Amino acid sequence: MAEIAKNDQVILLSAQEDLKDGRFNQVINNTEHLLKKYPNSLEINGLYASALYYLKKFHDAYETIQNFANELIAYPKYQENVLNIFLANKIYMAAREVLAQAPSEKYEEWQKLIIEHEDRFRKVNGNELAVETRNFAHLGAHSVYEQVQEIKAAQKLPLKEYVSAAKVLLNDPFGWQVSKTQVLLELVKVKVSENVQLFWMDDKAHTISVDELKPLAEYQSFVNVLRKIDEKFATEDPIKLDLLEKMLFTQSNYIYPYFDKVITEPGFWADAIAAQTFGGTVSAGDSQEEQMLSWIRLIHDQEIKIGLI
Repeated sequence: MAEIAKNDQVILLSAQEDLKDGRFNQVINNTEHLLKKYPNSLEINGLYASALYYLKKFHDAYETIQNFANELIAYPKYQENVLNIFLANKIYMAAREVLAQAPSEKYEEWQKLIIEHEDRFRKVNGNELAVETRNFAHLGAHSVYEQVQEIKAAQKLPLKEYVSAAKVLLNDPFGWQVSKTQVLLELVKVKVSENVQLFWMDDKAHTISVDELKPLAEYQSFVNVLRKIDEKFATEDPIKLDLLEKMLFTQSNYIYPYFDKVITEPGFWADAIAAQTFGGTVSAGDSQEEQMLSWIRLIHDQEIKIGLI
């Protein structure tokens, strides 16, 4: 992010004071000016979205924070405003993500607020909610494009309905593994404490305790492969590095959460996906490496089956 010039810092401080004093239109004027220079500034976007919210421009406020949602959810200064923006737009799972990172002194207050909004939505939109919950539960019946859209739409489900539908789709033998991973990661973000059955790509159902799962970056075998390809290609060929990183993140959606089971030797996995991507060859030296190659072939077959290759 570009460093804010001194003159612009004065404008920013003025806008912050205007927000506190309720001069929201003045905040809009100043932040719109600043955003032309610093479009990726978390502080300015948070300030701008807050002013839009207080002016009851709820959709515009949401549009503003979309690209910075993960950062703003964890940004104490704007957490409460971000929570309110999500609730005003009936995006309950995102609101739950804010709650999962709430300061302890705010947790009960924010939880009560979210539950009130969810209960009100159930009463007013019961039929719509039932249809959306059913569509989400049977995600595997949709095309890849429809699944991507449905996962986004499911962000508007209250937590109870999201979890009940998630349990069905995660155990669907015909469901797409990538969608299942996205749903699992969402459950991790909102800190759900539930046991679920995951029908995984080994054609077996596994019982998983969601509160024992971790974000992607905390699985060491996955991180080690990233490190290996970075060491080899960062200076040698940045374009190849970018392609391999994309390949690895694609694979991670199939592997999650069994990285330690699948990637038992990160260096070999890095060599194998480089060979697959750039037309080289790699041979297994033992049964462990042969098993890793079989996993890579399985992921490749899954991609072909779903029509992505």
